[in-house]
Amino acid sequence: MADTETSELDALFGVLVAYRLLIYFGGLLVIGSPLLFGALGIELAGTVRVVLVVVTLAVMILTYIGERRVGFEGAQAAPAGETYSLRMRLALALAVAGIAIGVYVALEVNTVAGLLFIAGAYFFGYLGYRGGLGEEA
Repeated sequence: MADTETSELDALFGVLVAYRLLIYFGGLLVIGSPLLFGALGIELAGTVRVVLVVVTLAVMILTYIGERRVGFEGAQAAPAGETYSLRMRLALALAVAGIAIGVYVALEVNTVAGLLFIAGAYFFGYLGYRGGLGEEA
C-alpha cells in the first residue's frame, strides 16, 4: 500500500517537474493578476486574491518539493554520493515561498517592502543552499 502511494506521489511530482517553468511563471502571473484586473477596471475581492495566492503558492511549493525528490526529468536531484539535508531542503522551500510572497507584497501592498522581502528570501535560500550540501538527510 505504501509503495503504491509513493509511486503515485512520485508520478504527481514527475508531472509537476515536467511543467515546472510553466508553473513558476504562471504562478507569478496569477499572483500579479489583480493588478491586470485593476487596470481593466475589474476589482477582485480580497478573499479571492488571498485564495489565488495560497493555491498558487501551494502548487509552486509542491513543484519545488518534486524537483528535490525526483530531480529534473527523472535524474536524481543530487549528484551521486551527495545528499541534501532536511534543513537545507526546508530552507530552500521557505525561500521559494518567500520570493512568491514578496512578489505579492510588492504588487499589492508596498513595492519597497516586497522587494526587500524578495531579497531577504533569496539570501535566506542562498545561505541554506551553501550550508546544506553534503550533509546526511
